[in-house]
Amino acid sequence: MKLYLILRILLALHITGLVTMAGTTIVDYITFNTFWKFADEGDNRSLGLLPLMARYGALVRTGAAMLVITGITMLILVKGAWWGQLWFKIKMALVILLVLNGMLIGNKQGTKFRQIVSDNTSGFMQQTADVRITLHRFYLIQLGIFFIIILISAVKFDCH
Repeated sequence: MKLYLILRILLALHITGLVTMAGTTIVDYITFNTFWKFADEGDNRSLGLLPLMARYGALVRTGAAMLVITGITMLILVKGAWWGQLWFKIKMALVILLVLNGMLIGNKQGTKFRQIVSDNTSGFMQQTADVRITLHRFYLIQLGIFFIIILISAVKFDCH
């Protein structure tokens, strides 16, 4: 009974980490689109969004740390019982994909985007066109992966 309660608390914290990551990604995507709405109209309010956007990464990393720590702890407590289940293997592959996409695409392109915008050159709209498309695609991929992870975790299918 005690183990069951501990697992439920860890699961709640695990879900909180996932929700923090996914929710922050949604807010970041909305802020990114708002930036471009303002920028396309020549509205300088777009520049005020940059410091806000730069802070979202810390929230995603905090959620990721919570997710990993609670996930590993639950796996240890159930003595690896999930390793043999297909849903778990798919979920782990998607989590790795999520992290790699965030590190290799999102972080790199986000830094490049903020640097070009903060340089405030006259042709920044043309300079950021490729980055804009890449980041838009990045957000949609991340959100899609989050959705699939949540779906797989809720359904926990397994083919026997």
